[in-house]
Amino acid sequence: MRKRITVILLFVLLLLFGCGKDAYPAIPADSSFIAAVNIQQPSVTFVNKDLKVFATWQLEKAYTGATLIGQQYLLLYGNQLESADVYNLSTGEVAYSIATGVGVTNAIYAPNKKILYISNGKTNRVTAYTNQGEQIAEQKVGNYPMSMVTQGQNLYVVNYKDTKLSVLDAESLEVKDKWQIPKSSHGMIILEKRKELWLGGHGAGMKPNTTVDIFDINKGLKDRELSLPMMPIGFAIDDDRIYVVSHGQSQLYEVNDEGHVLSAQEIGANPFAVQLFEQYVVVAGYDDQTLYFMKNNDVTKKVKVDKGPFQLIVREMSE
Repeated sequence: MRKRITVILLFVLLLLFGCGKDAYPAIPADSSFIAAVNIQQPSVTFVNKDLKVFATWQLEKAYTGATLIGQQYLLLYGNQLESADVYNLSTGEVAYSIATGVGVTNAIYAPNKKILYISNGKTNRVTAYTNQGEQIAEQKVGNYPMSMVTQGQNLYVVNYKDTKLSVLDAESLEVKDKWQIPKSSHGMIILEKRKELWLGGHGAGMKPNTTVDIFDINKGLKDRELSLPMMPIGFAIDDDRIYVVSHGQSQLYEVNDEGHVLSAQEIGANPFAVQLFEQYVVVAGYDDQTLYFMKNNDVTKKVKVDKGPFQLIVREMSE
């Protein structure tokens, strides 16, 4: 009788252990996808090359953003979470976690350097990690660091609640320069051929932002601006074409690298993100929970996702 009770207890413990494990549907290692990170209903929706949802991770934590680490790992972080979790996409299980403390605002990965960068709006710091989660360097920056992008030996950090952009060494995080920028700036992209940084933003106070500011990347000075109302914050680039979403008027702009607007159209409801996937330009409608797949300025497919698609993650595997 005692042996039977022991066996039952062991079975219950194993069952409880298994249920408590953060495991999600496995993503095939050779599958290309575009994934929507949904924040109102925390989840990640994976869409394949056939534009069909093939997996959904119903998240157990209030994650607010993600970034790929290489091709097989996905880091998920949350502004109010004490740690970020790195998942093995092939198994759907946590590979390791990083103790970040609350306040994380963004994370990006630089494949050429194999360095992960995490910004924190509570500590006003940017921290660099190896792709195994080991801390390399840390740097105090401006007020509420958020948007980040790397180019060459530099890491560019937009301080959202500040009027400066911090230019850091991509490895040591030493401060190399500070640029004057508008407050509430958000979203940026670098045009390497033209040595330019394009910067968007929400606008401060009661005055919404209507422009993209273009900076000379070598001088750190504003060269000109483009009128792309209202609140341009999402960018994607395809050779000499730049796609910009302005969520204030639900507009998608196609602009050439000289700054000439080639097309503009209303799309989605309150879009925050735009990405390129296969032959499509993809826009995420935050309020209508829809991904819009566009080709030649026409919507060819709409895919429903969970509530609040805030970010788009792309993995394209060679065949």
